[in-house]
Amino acid sequence: MRVRVPAALAGLVLLAAPVLAQPKVKVDKLADGVWAGEPEKGANVGWFLLGDGVVAVDSGSDAANGTAILKAIAESTGGKPVRTLVVTHAHADHAGGARAFAAAGARVLCQENIAGQVLAFVTQPPASGDDPMAGKTGLRPTVESIAERVILLDGLHTAQIFFLGAAHTKGDLVVYLPVDKVLYAGDLASNGRIPYLGSSDVDPMGWERALAMLSHVPVDKLVPGHGGIGSTAGLNDSLAYLVAVNGLVKKFLDANYRDDMLDAQIRAPENEVPNVQVSEAHVANVKAAVRAEREKLARPTPTPTHAAK
Repeated sequence: MRVRVPAALAGLVLLAAPVLAQPKVKVDKLADGVWAGEPEKGANVGWFLLGDGVVAVDSGSDAANGTAILKAIAESTGGKPVRTLVVTHAHADHAGGARAFAAAGARVLCQENIAGQVLAFVTQPPASGDDPMAGKTGLRPTVESIAERVILLDGLHTAQIFFLGAAHTKGDLVVYLPVDKVLYAGDLASNGRIPYLGSSDVDPMGWERALAMLSHVPVDKLVPGHGGIGSTAGLNDSLAYLVAVNGLVKKFLDANYRDDMLDAQIRAPENEVPNVQVSEAHVANVKAAVRAEREKLARPTPTPTHAAK
C-alpha cells in the first residue's frame, strides 16, 4: 500500500513496511564506535556513538529498511538509542526511512534548505497500520536544521556536520569524524560509479567546489552515498568527473550548441571523458549539467541596493 506523500517532498516516496521478510543490512565496523551499513534498498548509511546514544546518517529508502537499519544499530551498539538522524539530502533512497527513526524518538537534522520538506514528510498522519508512526499519537517528531556547520561533542568524540553549498542537491550535508578520519559523504561522492547529476536542484559547479574543498580533508575511510564502503577513491574520482563534465558544459555553451546537438557532441571522440564509458547515464548527466548552467545564467542578476544618504 502506498502512503500519501506531501507534494512539497518531491521524489520522496514512503512505502508501507512489508509483511514478510525484513530487509537485511550489511554492517561494516569502521572504527571503535563507528559503523556503516548497506541496506538491501536505498543508499549507504552509517552510525556512531555520541554521549549516551547514537547518531545515525541517512535512513534507507522506506519504512521497512529504516526499521531494519534501526535493528542493525541496536545489535551493533548494545541497544543504545538513536538520539539523532542526520539526513544528508531529501532524496528518497536516503530519507525514505526517516519516519521509522522519528517514531523511535530520534530528532531529525537536515540542511535548512530542505527542512520544510523533511518536516512535512515525518509529521504527516499515518495512512495505514504499517506506518511507523501509527499508534504514536503522543509523539510529535522534531526536525532541526543547520545553515553551514554544526559540531557535536561529548568530551570523547567529535562529529562535524557541514553544508558546503548546493551541489548534488540544494541541501547536501556531509558528516566528518576527525579523530577516526571517517567521512559520510552522502551523494557528493560515489565509489565505482559515476555521480548522478539528474536532480532538479543540482548545481554541477557547486558540486565541483564542494569536492575540491573535501579534497583537503584527511580521510582514511569513506562512506559514499553509493558503492563500496571504505575506499577513499570515490572522492578523487567524483571530483575528476565533475571537472570533466563542467569543462564540457562550458565548451558546449560557448559554442551555442542547441539541445538537439548535444547527444552527438557528448558521444564525439574528442569529448570523451578518460576512464568513463559513454553510457546513457553519462550522456544524461552532461545534458542535465548543461540545463542547470543555462537556467543559472538565465536568472536575473540582483540589482544592488544603496543605503540612503
